[in-house]
Amino acid sequence: MATIKAYTNLEQSRKLAEILPLESANAYYLLDPTPAGNIYHLVVWRIDFGVRTREPEYDKGDIPCWSLAALLDVLESEIDGEDGETYQLKIEKDGIWWNIWYEEQYDEANPIETESTENLVDACVEIILKLKEQNLL
Repeated sequence: MATIKAYTNLEQSRKLAEILPLESANAYYLLDPTPAGNIYHLVVWRIDFGVRTREPEYDKGDIPCWSLAALLDVLESEIDGEDGETYQLKIEKDGIWWNIWYEEQYDEANPIETESTENLVDACVEIILKLKEQNLL
């Protein structure tokens, strides 16, 4: 059975922090330097009645982090390609594998896709990185 994953890991968070607006993150890894080395603790924003109670205040070394809900919120349901084509978001679970891709509205031959992953967080991260690579984010 696949591991249930609700947030991006440190490596994914570092990559996404370089390309996504930091305000789209809804958690962060708090840097806790110790004599034995750095430890990171996941901190989730407190939400009261659908409103953040405070804005992020990152200290040096803290790393923004995204939940599955925040990642899905980053993904547009439709995006426009360089030649005016429209791509629509597709999400599919096939057994234990998750697939996320963008399919051209009138031509399924040239999807924007990544490898299948065992959890949806990883699939979201991969398609975001692919979109950035193709200047579509």
